[in-house]
Amino acid sequence: MPLIPSDGVDFLLKVNTGTAENPVWVTIGGQRGATLSMTAAMIDASHKMSGAWTTSVPGLLSWSIDADAVMLTDLAGLTVEAGRQWLLSSFYNRTLVHVRYVRKDGSKFQGYAAITDLSEEAPHDDVATYKIKLDGSGAPEEVNGTKQVETVMVAGTVTTAGNATVTVTAAGMTGSPKAISVAVSLNDSAAVVAQKVRETLALDSAVIALFDVSGVGIAVVLTRKVAAANDATLNIAIANGTCAGLTAVPTSTDTTPGVAPI
Repeated sequence: MPLIPSDGVDFLLKVNTGTAENPVWVTIGGQRGATLSMTAAMIDASHKMSGAWTTSVPGLLSWSIDADAVMLTDLAGLTVEAGRQWLLSSFYNRTLVHVRYVRKDGSKFQGYAAITDLSEEAPHDDVATYKIKLDGSGAPEEVNGTKQVETVMVAGTVTTAGNATVTVTAAGMTGSPKAISVAVSLNDSAAVVAQKVRETLALDSAVIALFDVSGVGIAVVLTRKVAAANDATLNIAIANGTCAGLTAVPTSTDTTPGVAPI
């Protein structure tokens, strides 16, 4: 069975089966171990005071990708033959292709490029493989999505020692909504309580499995470890449990909405 190109590979080759105004990108090939190169042309800035040494400054930037054994497959949306013809057509007609490079950590780099070297390897079974060199056209982009950030502000001063209750609600979190007790002392200010909340949340296995805990002053902040579509249910609520004096904050603020990687 041929390899199915996916975000698990380092290099994805896509064809636009839609229009320029409304593109529909279909993956037709993929490969592991592609090489991404970024360079800056050097401009001669030598002058009378340079002496015998050349003085240069960085100029225009460029990027390219080299990939051996890029595999085409009819399981990705087009037939192998259709993918081959598209590659040849793009090379002969000098049209730009849309390419994506996926790093080991899942972050993505993509842009438009010209196929400047195309070598077909001997076909076997139901796949075709190519050695491809692509030279970028224009600036590439990082398409890594956005990590969701949720913030709650602690308010009030503890007038009766005990436990404050922090309830964290999040899609995919074990035990959600999860009520977590935070020990507080008499006369603890909002900032002191917030620090205790942050310390307690940072020790909760269910919370830290999905979030990084941070914040300064009265702020308690949860940041998704991985960029994903915005979770509208995400919430951090603070209330008096066995303590008294804190102002109930039932709803937190979606400081930065999450955006899934493209």
